[in-house]
Amino acid sequence: MPLDLYDPCPCGSGQKLKFCCRDLSDDMERVLKFQENNQPRMALNALDELGKKHPENTWVRTTRGGLLFDAGDLQGAHRELAEVIARDPEHGFALALVAMIQLSEVGYDEAREEIERALRRCVMVRPDMAGNLALGIAAWMRMKGHLMASRQHLVLALQSATLPDQQESIFVRLAEFDGTREIPYPFRSVYALDEAGGEDPQAVAGCGCWGEAAQRYAILAEEAPEEFGLRFNEGLCLAWSGQASAASEAFVVAAGLTDDADRAEECQVLAQLLVLGQGDDVVKMVDRRFEIDNVSKWLTDLDSSEKFVRVDEPRNREEGTPEGMFHLVEGDVIEAAEAESLTLETVPRVTARLLVQVATDDEPAAIDLVARAGEEIDTAEAALREVGGELTVREGQDDEAVDLVPREFEALYTTWHFAPKTAESIKRRLHRDYVKRFVTEIWPATPLPALGGQTPSAVAGDDEHRSSLAGAVRVLETRCEQNLLAVDFPAVRQAMGLSEPTSVPVESADQLAMLSICELLRIDPASLEDEFLVMLLNRALLVRHSGLMYSVLTEYTGRESLQQGEDYLRASVTLADLCEVRHERAAAFEWLTRARKAAAGLEGEFERTLQLEMRELTLRLQDLEDPELRTLLDRLWNVYGSKLPQLREELQALVEAVDIVPPWTADGGTVTASGLWTPGGTGEAAVTGEADEADGEKKLWLPGQD
Repeated sequence: MPLDLYDPCPCGSGQKLKFCCRDLSDDMERVLKFQENNQPRMALNALDELGKKHPENTWVRTTRGGLLFDAGDLQGAHRELAEVIARDPEHGFALALVAMIQLSEVGYDEAREEIERALRRCVMVRPDMAGNLALGIAAWMRMKGHLMASRQHLVLALQSATLPDQQESIFVRLAEFDGTREIPYPFRSVYALDEAGGEDPQAVAGCGCWGEAAQRYAILAEEAPEEFGLRFNEGLCLAWSGQASAASEAFVVAAGLTDDADRAEECQVLAQLLVLGQGDDVVKMVDRRFEIDNVSKWLTDLDSSEKFVRVDEPRNREEGTPEGMFHLVEGDVIEAAEAESLTLETVPRVTARLLVQVATDDEPAAIDLVARAGEEIDTAEAALREVGGELTVREGQDDEAVDLVPREFEALYTTWHFAPKTAESIKRRLHRDYVKRFVTEIWPATPLPALGGQTPSAVAGDDEHRSSLAGAVRVLETRCEQNLLAVDFPAVRQAMGLSEPTSVPVESADQLAMLSICELLRIDPASLEDEFLVMLLNRALLVRHSGLMYSVLTEYTGRESLQQGEDYLRASVTLADLCEVRHERAAAFEWLTRARKAAAGLEGEFERTLQLEMRELTLRLQDLEDPELRTLLDRLWNVYGSKLPQLREELQALVEAVDIVPPWTADGGTVTASGLWTPGGTGEAAVTGEADEADGEKKLWLPGQD
């Protein structure tokens, strides 16, 4: 694109190009064409020639610095840009690039001064560079685990973007962040600074200089120590600048300065989540690697072992996967036929995972042993050495940490071993019972750092610990939500002597858009007009909080004014999925039935209905004794398979994988339209006779058929 002489001069002088560096415009336009054509070496050569003629020109030097930066020559780029800043300390482009270099070389903490200096300048004169810098910081913060900081820098990047394509791209990244369930939902939330402190620190924070803003709020808080808003703002700005421990301390102080129990609880949950799993308050899952000589012998010996149980199927191994996968099991493995007798006391626990790896061009054959650090990994190694063969640990090789689990949730991360073909209904029962035990017995008896080392049960009903206990319950809810565990938290709060949060009234769309997720959870969906209910539903679907989605969707689907069209269909399907997660199978089937009714008359009805039937099949296959399973298989084979032959191939493969006799074989019997299964027959009668006309309807007509 040709340079416009009436645009601001790229040298940063603030003048129009026509009245500043016009003499260089033709040569620089040539350089820009080299850049556009992905010819950086040609562009640098041209800049070298220009630099000899105009050694002091900042346009030439900043362009050269940018090219060196893109090429990975950070030292050369820093040298060029430092010269520019020495002559023009407020040059936005140079400041931003130097800040990016410092971020990549020394990290945000050490580069914060240069970063905030660049942001303060660029937000005003080069918002595009401020946005690019903010994106780089967001990525760095996420990599380091500073999630509130990562999100807020994405927000800053979105606010700074000037082009529609940039705005759309950043918005998609922000939406992806907000919808990532693995991130605790309070970190995926909107937060607004309190009005306390006035415009001065707010203006600093508005530039993304959150470290400096936090310092200003701290000074003001020293002068007005009873002002909640100042400490709350300090906590937010510290969290947004990646200073988790200091932010946690500020939020704890803020929680003690307000009489609003709900605000105090939200401060406490942020404070506790920011430091959760830090220091000694963490359990490490580690990978200990041993080099081996003979993979085949190890596999044979492990298969013969009484302690290690194979969990992969050698015949179905995919390329690139381990040669063998085993569990080290504590307790007796119960065969599937007797698994109904399993209880939480008798179900065998997995204490370690073992992966046998074949040699590659880069690595020798090895065994990876994964378990909790400390006694469990040492015990697993001892058990492995009893199996036989030589095990070698590479000199200087330490255990690799593969996961960090907060100590207070260690018991929640328990893995059981089940014999092949154990019914999913049995696994679900044990899972549901264990989650209930954890929430009602184990967690209440666990000492928590947030409670001064006391247990939740010990401080229940104690006014002094009310806000910190409420925050701890919310942290528990957050962890359960991350793992899709359905828990009755009103009952947990009641057991801890905590009152229910107060309801949040919704008065405008702008207000609803700015509520945090903790505040969204306090809205009574039944109190909302349709317009606000739909807005709340959209936010619930964005952040993917299962409890929030369930309550909002239940209200949404219960309103006659909203019971039609594509949206109602999607709402019904989502509720079916949520009911499955909550182990409410009957309700899940009911919502799938409603979804099929909603699909009637919509475009692509046949395909939509088939997708819903397949969803139901996936759910019913979790219980092979389900009396409706054969009816559904018969319907899929005859009604849909007659029109989609490839579906029959998929169904046949599916029933073979779960090892059941399908109704469409000679020995599988047939299912009548009323759902009665009778032995024998071919199953074809269902499609040619009563299955098609039992309800007085003809077979589904498709275009192109007679």
